[in-house]
Amino acid sequence: MKMKRFYGLCIFLPAVSIAVAQVPYQIEGTWENGAGKTVFLQKYITADSLQAIDSVKVASDFSFSLKGKVKEEQRMAISCSPKNKAEIFVSITPLQVTIQEKTTTDKKGKTHNTTHIEVKGDREQEVLKSGQTLSTTASFFQLGKMITLSQALNSKDTTAIDSAKYKVAMIDSLIARSVQNYMDTTRNDIASTYFFERYLMTNQTLDEVLSFYDKLTDRVKKSAPGLVLKQKIEDMQQVNIGGIAPNFELTTPEGKKLSLHELRGHIVLLDFWASWCGPCLAEVPNLKAIYEKYHSKGLEILGVSLDEKEAAWKGAIERKGLTWKHVSSLKGWKCPIAQKFKVTGIPRMYIIDAQGKIIAQDLRGEKLSQKMDELFAK
Repeated sequence: MKMKRFYGLCIFLPAVSIAVAQVPYQIEGTWENGAGKTVFLQKYITADSLQAIDSVKVASDFSFSLKGKVKEEQRMAISCSPKNKAEIFVSITPLQVTIQEKTTTDKKGKTHNTTHIEVKGDREQEVLKSGQTLSTTASFFQLGKMITLSQALNSKDTTAIDSAKYKVAMIDSLIARSVQNYMDTTRNDIASTYFFERYLMTNQTLDEVLSFYDKLTDRVKKSAPGLVLKQKIEDMQQVNIGGIAPNFELTTPEGKKLSLHELRGHIVLLDFWASWCGPCLAEVPNLKAIYEKYHSKGLEILGVSLDEKEAAWKGAIERKGLTWKHVSSLKGWKCPIAQKFKVTGIPRMYIIDAQGKIIAQDLRGEKLSQKMDELFAK
């Protein structure tokens, strides 16, 4: 029994121990010719940063073993250097890791040392790995789409533009089929939640994300990664139609600070763009016409540039005659505001009403003009 004294009173409280459920992990492995080197078990702090929670030196027979407990089953990483790591799904299922170093020679006779980490475990480990591969492949194709469209628009060749649109449609179809197949076959696998975070939530609409989420089993939804995913989807809803746009503050070309909340009371067209983005610049004439027509009636356009070079950003504003408001972090795709609004492709536009609610998104060309006509007719 524990006794505590409060202002002259003695109160006896029973000692209570709260048991926190933990997940034991066991990782066995070999590192060819790696005796004396160190293997690390790392936890994801953010999507891009890791923190070591355990480590072990490789024995003289090239073997190593990591054992311990973590709070919950989760995605982690096994690494042998800052640049060499492999994702693992840590659970009660033991994992087997094989690390091999290879030396290759290129055509110029220069040698290159590479390290390969292979992880074997249960189905969750395979689902994690296949999701990572699919995400990387799909993102590569998405980048190819942007480059193809930009080159076609810059050429102004109608044949080239039609060809580019056909290629983009084929890529979209391939990605859609692959994603659908992955999600259909992993609805009961907890590791599929990481594909949600890595790819679906940054490349799919909210309705598509919710549709995929609804098909997950209760086992996945109630798991620790599943609960984290649910919270992230709720955050995603905030930056979609019906949500109140989160406030932010960035720097203007004049070096001053401007926040989104300062534009409350106006209809705001929030435009994510960049000086190097062909489709963004192709939309400029339409934006100019809309701005000239409705600025005096309360429209504000706020351009958030994903440029990294200040000269390129300011030069495009002046050269193209973009007379509306502009801000930028000059961090490119790492712009924290772009990440907050789940921007993975540009141009990306949101229409925000006078009370700060998002009322439309991803409208361009004639559809954007028609929406503005509709709003100001009211």
